[in-house]
Amino acid sequence: MNDTTDTAPAGFEAQIHRDKIYLLRAQLPFVLIAVVVVATGIAVLFWEAVDTGLLMSWVAIQYAFSLLRWQLAARFDRLDLDDDEMRRWGWIFALTSGLSGCLWGAAAFLFMQPDNPFYLISLVMIILGMAAGSMPSLSAYPPAYAAYAVPALIGLSWSLAGIGSQGYILAILTLVFLAVNLIFARNVHRSLVQSLRLRFENLALVAELREQKAIAEQANLAKSRFLAAASHDLRQPLHALGLFVDALRSVQDEATRLRLLSQVDVSLDALGKLFNALLDISRLDAGVVEAQVEDFPLARVLEKLEGEFRALAEQKGLTFRLLPCSVVVQSDPVLLERILRNLISNAIRYTETGRVSVGCRRRAGWVEVQVRDTGRGIPEAEIDHIFDEFQQLDNPERDRTKGLGLGLAIVQRLCNLLDYPLQVYSTPGKGSAFCIGLPQGRAEAVLERRSGVAQPSLRAAQRLVVVIDDETDILEGMREILQRWGFEVLTAESLQQAEQRLAARGRGPDVILADLRLRDHHTGIEAIEALQATHGAHVPGLILTGDTAPERLQIAGTAGYRVLHKPVKPARLRVALQQLLATDSA
Repeated sequence: MNDTTDTAPAGFEAQIHRDKIYLLRAQLPFVLIAVVVVATGIAVLFWEAVDTGLLMSWVAIQYAFSLLRWQLAARFDRLDLDDDEMRRWGWIFALTSGLSGCLWGAAAFLFMQPDNPFYLISLVMIILGMAAGSMPSLSAYPPAYAAYAVPALIGLSWSLAGIGSQGYILAILTLVFLAVNLIFARNVHRSLVQSLRLRFENLALVAELREQKAIAEQANLAKSRFLAAASHDLRQPLHALGLFVDALRSVQDEATRLRLLSQVDVSLDALGKLFNALLDISRLDAGVVEAQVEDFPLARVLEKLEGEFRALAEQKGLTFRLLPCSVVVQSDPVLLERILRNLISNAIRYTETGRVSVGCRRRAGWVEVQVRDTGRGIPEAEIDHIFDEFQQLDNPERDRTKGLGLGLAIVQRLCNLLDYPLQVYSTPGKGSAFCIGLPQGRAEAVLERRSGVAQPSLRAAQRLVVVIDDETDILEGMREILQRWGFEVLTAESLQQAEQRLAARGRGPDVILADLRLRDHHTGIEAIEALQATHGAHVPGLILTGDTAPERLQIAGTAGYRVLHKPVKPARLRVALQQLLATDSA
């Protein structure tokens, strides 16, 4: 019989084996008590039938060996065993069971009385009873039961075979009894293993459920914090806008009016930055951002960022240092620029004196880009939290001049998207270093950028733009700006209204602008496709949306239309229309 846990998954095998050894140890006191009691009974029963010295020697060995087994069990209890040591102890227990079985097998030879049926039957019943009675106790570990039962019953069978023709029958029946007990012990063992397996599966399932519950609760708390912080940061510029607009109503002085308009622009810029950052996070979480990887000189991105940030650093009295870097990397230049821009901006914001440096180091097959500063540093306990949304050190009052607290959250998501390792090293009071690993590119694969290509002009004359949105204010605003650019404009609050007004006008649209989410659970995608089915698939469509929900962004991203996110700056809308109309003309 083999000790097997075939029915147990590999992950639980060691745990099941440990539990089997513990069960074997737990049953050992009952086994030893039975051995001592039965050995004493044999001494009393066979006192006058066999040699007294031989009988007492056998009983003494049983007592001594039982005491040894008890001491081994006590030592086992004191040890803290690993899996390998537990397996060795399993074989130690099996060995001691085997020696005990040999003593009972020897009793069949030492105390056999073939001429006295009473003693013969008594001895056979005692040995068979010990073999059967030990099966429930030892079947938790099959080698232990096999080591005990086989020598005990083979010794009895051999002894019975030596008493004559009738003894052969008893010997064969004893071997059959042994086989049946071994099979039964194996079945008991399999049931035990199955029970242990189910127990550990249930424990693992409970632990997994607890972990998932903790993750869900943590995500819920993070969402609540996210919404609370976003709500605060949105309310501030909105509140300021309300005050400035109200003040503008009664202002007559031109200088004061221009100053208030400037403040309105600042508040609108703050709103735009926050909305764009929230949108970036939503698009990254929705998985609709696709990396456009190419080989390009890293210096192209770094020099652009140097021109953007050197003056800002010098205004704070900081030294901005760009270390020479001639390596070619394989990345998305736009996304990489976003990552580095956020890191450099953070470094300048949180550095009061000293310098901010950007450089790179060549590694085996990859390049490490480093953004270092001599700022206040990050406490070790906070490093794991700096990538959380709206997480800012030393900004509990949510001062917008200190940033939004979304830059590093975007950095981490972009690094995950591009599969770039991101490491942070920081010493409070001395500064921080953010290191990103980029794949090294091939210099021969770098293509010269085409320059001097003029952008197409916006040919708006006699072009009809259909705008579909369920917000009247937005329709009026879009009509005003599109007509100023020279377009004919048809606005509608639904697809049905757009179709009716187009039919009344007697012509089809040249371009369609539609909000993603319309009334009655309809979408702008459905509206564009319906109008294209009527007026031709060549009519270009553009989706406008203020939605930041990841699932909605996935729908917009997979529809195949260009998406602009509200609030849309007029210049960006103009460029998008230029590109759409140029493509349509081509």
